[in-house]
Amino acid sequence: MTAPSPGQLVCVLGPSGAGKDALMRGVAAAMPQVHLARRLLPRPAHKDSEDYDSVTDTDFAALQQAGHFLFHWQAHGFSYGVPASVLPRVELGDTVLFNGSRAALPAMRQIYPDLRVFVIDVSPDVLAERLHKRGRETACEITKRLERQVDFTDETAEIINNDGELATSVASFITSLQRPEEGGE
Repeated sequence: MTAPSPGQLVCVLGPSGAGKDALMRGVAAAMPQVHLARRLLPRPAHKDSEDYDSVTDTDFAALQQAGHFLFHWQAHGFSYGVPASVLPRVELGDTVLFNGSRAALPAMRQIYPDLRVFVIDVSPDVLAERLHKRGRETACEITKRLERQVDFTDETAEIINNDGELATSVASFITSLQRPEEGGE
């Protein structure tokens, strides 16, 4: 019997509307060894949002204090947490994807140095169109969101362009996941 292949913990980054969740769901549907980590957020569940587990602020703080999270951070006025329960899957050789935070990435790398990072990139025009279609923000709010987009560089992050068809981007993501990480073995 051969040993399981080394697992991967993968942080997926990109602006709201880039298609992170759709890409991650597509990859997980195509690859049985890929699992999606469900983040915990202290906000009510919303039918048009990503899948996450809703908890109260008090429960989130208690879970954080108890060491329930592998990673946790604050962004956009909310707390986000990735449960430490993802690690056994990685140790068994599976790949676990989670929607992360560009600002929290340095702290995540300190906690888990083997973290693999993918950035979902879309052109500003495509992003604007997707945000308009999503219908969660006014045109003014979308304009402000697009103006505050920041360039993000990370020397080890792998880029997946998601301007075109979702199936094409999913295939590109799968191909990249199957390659050893740059600088890896």
